[in-house]
Amino acid sequence: MSLFEPDRHEALVSTPWDPVRAGAARDAILADVHDAYGGPEALWRLHPIDVSDERPGVLLPLYYGAAGVIWTLHRLGAAHRDYLPAVETLLERNRADNLRLANRKLSCFTLGDAGILMLHWQLAPSRALEDEIAAAIEANMQHPTNGFGWGAPGTMCAALFMLESIGDARWAELFRRNADILWHGLAFDDGAKCYLWTQHLYGNTDRFLGALHGFAGNAFVLLKGAHLLPDAQRRELFKRASHTLATTALRDGALANWELCARPSTHPGMRSIRVQFCTGAPGMVAMLSSLPRDPATDALLEAAGELIWRAGPLIKLPSLCHGVPGSGYAFLKLHARTADPKWLARARAFAMHGIVQNARFTAQYGQQKYSLWTGDLGLAFYLQDCIRGVGEIPLMDVF
Repeated sequence: MSLFEPDRHEALVSTPWDPVRAGAARDAILADVHDAYGGPEALWRLHPIDVSDERPGVLLPLYYGAAGVIWTLHRLGAAHRDYLPAVETLLERNRADNLRLANRKLSCFTLGDAGILMLHWQLAPSRALEDEIAAAIEANMQHPTNGFGWGAPGTMCAALFMLESIGDARWAELFRRNADILWHGLAFDDGAKCYLWTQHLYGNTDRFLGALHGFAGNAFVLLKGAHLLPDAQRRELFKRASHTLATTALRDGALANWELCARPSTHPGMRSIRVQFCTGAPGMVAMLSSLPRDPATDALLEAAGELIWRAGPLIKLPSLCHGVPGSGYAFLKLHARTADPKWLARARAFAMHGIVQNARFTAQYGQQKYSLWTGDLGLAFYLQDCIRGVGEIPLMDVF
């Protein structure tokens, strides 16, 4: 079988890497974001492809909304106004949206309370906000989606960020308690012949493999906090994660990719194969590149990198979730793992392609897409990392 679908990709531009041009493109995105701000109520206008009867107004969470835009502006040193008045309104507005759309409050990190509270705390630290963040992490421990996007792995990552920021032992304890629950949900699948988690998502029960909803994202969080785990559990984590990565891989000579799901599913489209961060080789590489080095794992991750390069840039808007920046982060992670300069060169080639795509789509739609993970803020972040020669994925590696 083919390991990628060619009609989802386009030819790579031949523009040589130019850090000055990359920096100018980053700055232009950020300047436009600054100019397009409509105030604490209006925030940033919705992109035409996001407009629907379900979502007629502004978007709010870290993942695809105003919280992620503000976080990016602060992280990249481009917050040239006071956004705190806007941030102070986001929590209740997002809760109202979630009640309207899903009839429930979301405590999760990228789409719910925990992430917005952490942004608020970052701009105006207080013990009261810390307590609210801890309560959100606690409330999300048993979320049935069991993936980074909505589930406990995302809020576990939030606990690690808080631990890094202030060192309070309660964040380590929250992580360990949640890690114990997550670990006990990692079960051997007789059909797949490896360890997997089960996700209850969109009305289906599946065993996803990818970064945002499945195995790779869950394993990433445990690997990120492995220093907080007992030695024996840490060794077993390395063993199981490496085994599942290898067992679920689809190989074609020097190339490797992964399907969305590890076993037959009733979910439509589950047997399709992608080359995106959210599902497929880019996310598998980015999430599992911190596994201990060994020849077999090294070869498999590099085969996935070759697949991403062979497939070429995605034709979609240049976003982290399913666009050029998300794929490019796999190259940055491989460069960090192997020190081979070809991976950095490939990451930068994708960056130059992302600049061309950004100009094309901005002209087509008459505006930028004001979103960190599904829009142009992710490209700005990726351009910054390509200039620096590092790969620090927003909301996963850094907050």
